[in-house]
Amino acid sequence: MKFGIYRLNYLLNSIALIDLKEEYGAEVSFLSFYRAWNHCNIENDLSWLNWVLSSPSDVLLTWEPWLIPPAHHAPEIQPDFSLKNITSGMYDTYIRAFASILAAFQRTIFLRPMHEMNGCWYPWCGTVNQNTPDDFINAWRHIKKLFVEADASNIKWVWSPYTSSYPDNSENGICSYFPGDNQIDMIALDGYNWGTLNESGAWQSFLELFGKGYDIVTSLSTKPVIIGEVGCTEFGGEKSKWINNMFLILSSKFSRIQILIWFDIDKECDWRIASSDSALDTFKKNAKIYFK
Repeated sequence: MKFGIYRLNYLLNSIALIDLKEEYGAEVSFLSFYRAWNHCNIENDLSWLNWVLSSPSDVLLTWEPWLIPPAHHAPEIQPDFSLKNITSGMYDTYIRAFASILAAFQRTIFLRPMHEMNGCWYPWCGTVNQNTPDDFINAWRHIKKLFVEADASNIKWVWSPYTSSYPDNSENGICSYFPGDNQIDMIALDGYNWGTLNESGAWQSFLELFGKGYDIVTSLSTKPVIIGEVGCTEFGGEKSKWINNMFLILSSKFSRIQILIWFDIDKECDWRIASSDSALDTFKKNAKIYFK
């Protein structure tokens, strides 16, 4: 299994990656980055993409059709970025230009468009902006078609639901968003142990957090599985024990997971591996064993 991290938009050069390997006990094979469509001006992307794709590690690029910062307090309500608008061709010029830029890079790029679509917090989610799961599938296929037309054969397509659906009902289930095995190269699952910070106040083990979602996606496809985002709070339990149990269960229950990418920032809470000395020490001890 390989190790990756997200650290805002910091590009880690070779020296920094060596330092990070010493700190965390594992080579950083993947760096995670996020790019919003914003005003869909391809000129805004050029220097940033050149910077990101100069990385010595593999790149997971999460591509988000929305405007940041949003104009109001409900960022998911951005009807301009509804799934039907994407499929209608409203953004084809931008999509084609972005695809052409990525196609020019002589390296594999792991592209993750419209992630966590089974949630309710992004404009492309299936329960907001009058979207439906079928609209998501149509938008996914439309975007991929434009990339194929741009000869972007270096792209690996990463389909990435959240490990649990919100709202949790059959219409919004993970299966409803699956675009087909021929449309994807890899599956990513995202999940966070919020502990007592969320409404339920429930501390969730890695197995409780990812088990159901993992069983669903591995029944849908034989494609490789990764953890696209994971983090654990310090509120409500012992993070060091959580990390230790994560590594133990990964090797037994989650045998198809090939990459784990940690959301290594202080955001809603301190998700970082090094949020405490005990968490860091436990991670480092296990990382030397499990990450190859």
